[in-house]
Amino acid sequence: MSNEPLVISVVGPSGSGKTTVIEQLVASLRSAGLRIGTVKHASHGFDADREGSDSWRHQRAGAERVLLVGPAGAVLFLDAHSTHPGAADDPHDDLARLGEIRTADHHDDIARLVRTYQCDVDVVLAEGYAPIHDLLIEVERDGAQRKTTTGEREVWITVTDHPDGVDRLGFDAIEVLTARIVARL
Repeated sequence: MSNEPLVISVVGPSGSGKTTVIEQLVASLRSAGLRIGTVKHASHGFDADREGSDSWRHQRAGAERVLLVGPAGAVLFLDAHSTHPGAADDPHDDLARLGEIRTADHHDDIARLVRTYQCDVDVVLAEGYAPIHDLLIEVERDGAQRKTTTGEREVWITVTDHPDGVDRLGFDAIEVLTARIVARL
């Protein structure tokens, strides 16, 4: 495996099932012996660690690190067994620098946060933010209005109500998706 995590962005309209797919992938990838981190892009702001929120659900699913990023800054949640990079030198230094991020809406800032705070996991699942990724998963659900996308983007896999078994998988095919992710490591 590489020294840098495989970053997989999971995108789709509100209500399409992105968080549910990430919850299932976190559990499935952990069962495969991988260390998992997540990033939630909250473009309209956030209340940190609110019960039922997407980042809370990422933590409950078993992500070791959850990075929540919005216009006012960023928050990093560590599970009880994690140490942050640099902890051996100064247990507060790297986390203090997290507070220096004034606006993390720009993809360079988010990519830097991922490189810094998710560097010791195998896979990072990024919800709702397409510009940073090695692989892009799109989630489509009947009844969820599709967003208009700008620019070119290459979708690796689509999770959908209308699977074809090749590059369009059903919501019940998380194990197949997990195997494909593991094969990319």
